[in-house]
Amino acid sequence: MGQRLVATILPAINKMQWPETTATTELGRQAYEIGMDKADDYVNDPRDLAAALRTFQTGESRPYAFAGVAYTLVKASLEKDGSYSQSGLAEALNWLEKAQDLDPDVLEINVLEALIYVYSGRFDDARLVLDYLEAIDERNYYLLRVEIAYWQEQGQLDEAVRWYEQTINVAETVPQKLRLRRNLGDLYLKHKRYEKAADVYSEAIHFSKENPRLWHNMSVTYWQLGDYEEAQRCNQHALKLDSELPEALRMESALKEKLGTGSLGRRLFGL
Repeated sequence: MGQRLVATILPAINKMQWPETTATTELGRQAYEIGMDKADDYVNDPRDLAAALRTFQTGESRPYAFAGVAYTLVKASLEKDGSYSQSGLAEALNWLEKAQDLDPDVLEINVLEALIYVYSGRFDDARLVLDYLEAIDERNYYLLRVEIAYWQEQGQLDEAVRWYEQTINVAETVPQKLRLRRNLGDLYLKHKRYEKAADVYSEAIHFSKENPRLWHNMSVTYWQLGDYEEAQRCNQHALKLDSELPEALRMESALKEKLGTGSLGRRLFGL
């Protein structure tokens, strides 16, 4: 993924027809927000990114469309190890600058500059942009999401959690709130705060019972807590929703070994 996916996407982007209107329009803003949500659905399936790009095309606003391309390239730049392809981020910055050249004063567009800096390891530059934009609108959903990334990428768990809570409060749609809760659970899981992860996942799953990856992450969390029966229950839910989910199939095999052992779990899941 990452660099290879960006290399696959770029030729398609360059062939796509983008809006002729050079102004930022209300329709463009609406398409941008919908497209951003579609891009945020991306985990492993590039079709989610393709759907986002098609949505950005429909907005009849070139600045928003180009910013959408930039965000899609940021998402595509994520490597399996959690790092970001720097060449992919450079391409994203190129598209963002095209959007900014057309309209330099749109917060939802400019915030992507800080996001790219964060994933490039340029935290001082990101901080300057964030502070400037927060003086304009400190409760903007897209801006607060970059604050999460800013602290998360530096391993500052408590600060990241604080910004997650603020962002969840300002998110306007249920899918946005659920995505944030799921990501917060993932953060707790990564930092081995398993009880916290279980609590957050339980809240998210109450509203998103058809998400197999969420059920799988619940299963992993309960495995780490030593509650193998609950891990098995969650694993069965995950496989019922997606019988071919690789992570869930590995968990199923582990649980069949008399409900597994800690060493087996660590070997299978890298936890």
